[in-house]
Amino acid sequence: MEDSDRLQGRRGALAQGAAHFILALLLSAAPLPAFSAEDDFLRHRLAEGQSLRELARLHLGDPNLWTEILRASGLASVADARPGVELRIPATQVSRANRALAAALDHIRSATEAGAKVFAAGEIEQAVDLHDQALSRRQAGEWSAAVDLAGRAEKAADQALQLALKARDAAVEALLSDRQGEVEGRRPRDLVWADRPLRSTLVEEERVRTLSRSTAQITFRDESRLRLNANSEAVIIRMRADPLERAQEAKVNLIEGDFYALLSGKSRRKTFELEIPDVQTQINSTSFWVERDRQGSKFTNYDDATLEVAARGSSVTLGRNEGTVVPAGQAPAEAVAVMPAPEIIAPRDDATVFNADAELAWAVVPGSTGYWLEVGHDQVFQQLVDSRWGLPEPRLALPGLEVGSYYWRVAALDKFGLPGERSAAHRFNIRTDTTPPYLAISEPADSTILQEAPVLVRGTAEPDSALAFRGQPLAVGPDGSFELAFQPAEGSNEVRIEATDPAGNRTERARSFTFTPAGTAAVAYDADLPRIGPRHFVTGGSPLVLSGATEADARIGVRSASGPLRASTFSDPAGRFRLTVPLDQAEEALTLTVTTPNGVTTDETFRATIDREAPRITLDEQPPAVTNVQWLPLQGRVEPGAVLLVNGRPVPELEGRFKEQVELTAGENRIEMLATDRVGNTGIERWIVSLDQEPPELLDGRAEPRRIDRGGRLTIEVKARDRSGLRQAAAVTVAVGGNFYTDYLRFNDSSQSYRTTLTLPADVAGPVVLKDVLLEDYVGNGRRYRLD
Repeated sequence: MEDSDRLQGRRGALAQGAAHFILALLLSAAPLPAFSAEDDFLRHRLAEGQSLRELARLHLGDPNLWTEILRASGLASVADARPGVELRIPATQVSRANRALAAALDHIRSATEAGAKVFAAGEIEQAVDLHDQALSRRQAGEWSAAVDLAGRAEKAADQALQLALKARDAAVEALLSDRQGEVEGRRPRDLVWADRPLRSTLVEEERVRTLSRSTAQITFRDESRLRLNANSEAVIIRMRADPLERAQEAKVNLIEGDFYALLSGKSRRKTFELEIPDVQTQINSTSFWVERDRQGSKFTNYDDATLEVAARGSSVTLGRNEGTVVPAGQAPAEAVAVMPAPEIIAPRDDATVFNADAELAWAVVPGSTGYWLEVGHDQVFQQLVDSRWGLPEPRLALPGLEVGSYYWRVAALDKFGLPGERSAAHRFNIRTDTTPPYLAISEPADSTILQEAPVLVRGTAEPDSALAFRGQPLAVGPDGSFELAFQPAEGSNEVRIEATDPAGNRTERARSFTFTPAGTAAVAYDADLPRIGPRHFVTGGSPLVLSGATEADARIGVRSASGPLRASTFSDPAGRFRLTVPLDQAEEALTLTVTTPNGVTTDETFRATIDREAPRITLDEQPPAVTNVQWLPLQGRVEPGAVLLVNGRPVPELEGRFKEQVELTAGENRIEMLATDRVGNTGIERWIVSLDQEPPELLDGRAEPRRIDRGGRLTIEVKARDRSGLRQAAAVTVAVGGNFYTDYLRFNDSSQSYRTTLTLPADVAGPVVLKDVLLEDYVGNGRRYRLD
């Protein structure tokens, strides 16, 4: 069902969002200077001041594809893209992929307009899935794979088109075109209700019902449709079609509940009759809502064409956005204007929600008693995701939505329970963005020694990101450039810039330097020395190794506050030095003295700590021994700065927190997590998690006796097995003669079987037939087995 939901729900997004995206990429490139081309790549030597983002915008149509230039050029990071480096730009591959995607989308649209969504749903679903895969490969920079998948999508769409054209005259009277939750049907000869899968064919005299938190859409041959809301039941009394005259006729009996009708079919002549006991209707409207319960019936018309309601010799005609109430056994009340459409507040139309649940909000409608909210995959709500009736507040959180585009609308309910005019459909997009924003500091150089203040800090960041320095916002130019004038303190300094994108992803870059006023010596320690803080170094054991730069040919010594000289050396002509310092305690304060060739001496204190403790890995929740979910989440805490590996794969860590997913395979999975701190101490955690996605296996099922003559006791036994453990109860259905009985079997550990005994009434007789049994295990896998 999920795949079909995605097919129907993305129809609007494919026709609007994806087409605009691909056309923008194809049309965005401006005339470019000549570059050398080889093997489908443009070759370009990076000039001073050129930005990878600008090159990606000019040649690939999207500045965010700068990572593809790095990948194609074999560069590990943006730091390797220095002036003079030859870059390989995959412009030809990107253009070819975009053209293939646009062609596939056009073929999908043509097939959909020809009716493939009804008559060739499997084929058009395959085309959409292949197109989605092609888009994913394109976003991953796998251009050849994107072209191949787009070509396959185009062929699948063409096949769907051919099937749809052949089936346009097929005898499909009505279709269950959408369902959410539990939807059941019962045909005239059926004794019991049965589940109706998506795309089930519905026949005359068939009953359809929805259970709680469920909806069902019935689409007629001319594409008119009814949307049954929760706890509703209707009978399709009559469906007729005249292909020669293109005339359509339908009659529906609403037994209880409510539905919304949209009679927007393509036939020239069509009639729709609504049957409700004691109420007569004359329907000219193509858009209306009706409800029936024990208290009576309610009607709302949303069309300029009229809807006439009559009862007890009296009638009322409803115009656009008017409604009426017909109490049981009484005449209809006068038409009243329904509530106006609520004003949408958030999210704004076509907004993108990153890595979070959607929070929907709208303005209060004065006098309303509640709200009716609908969320769908398409802007005409043929594929519903959720429908909420009677919401008391003008807001709703929708957790757990998958990545994609969604449409929503809301109506206010008046004191009679009539739904008012619905708001225009607004779209929002759920997007997963875990890529940290681009951020680079170009000045000052790392670990340099500066003698003039203030210090100018310059760099480039993602243009739509928010920059901060010491908690204060930092302005970013339209091209992503930024500049900061920083007043340093004497000695070691660190400038740390943070960039946060709209999805909440964060990148941090830092520059360390030493500031010494003119005429004094200075020491700039190497940036890769393990440290806890400025001038506080850490090591896995004695001795401590110090390295850095100072003035050339200077004498360098280290001593404790009251002790003798621990170590000494001289800097080389370039000012570089390396010093090995024995440590006496787990943590102590030391003094480094620099004596320049002209006799100037400066002292600088620092601290040294010995750390022999391995970092601890603490999970928020321990992994289960057995699960039926393929992706296992691992998140928790670890020592900040530690290097994390899961089964040898690096895991990002941010301020001591980590979050990762491990893909499981069927059976036992061994998981090992290693954390290594800055001085080489390593902590290890290991787990074994079994993945079980198979339902229990049915071994045998029997009922004794095989025939019942005058009621009595009936013993049912079912044998099954499952490696995760069987649940203690299993629902079973048995038929005796023309009667059906449902009961629960109880599991016996010693016999590894389910058993129960039914006591049947004395007037029951006939052969005994086991119909079905529902087996479930303890990790959520289940299957209903038919035994007849």
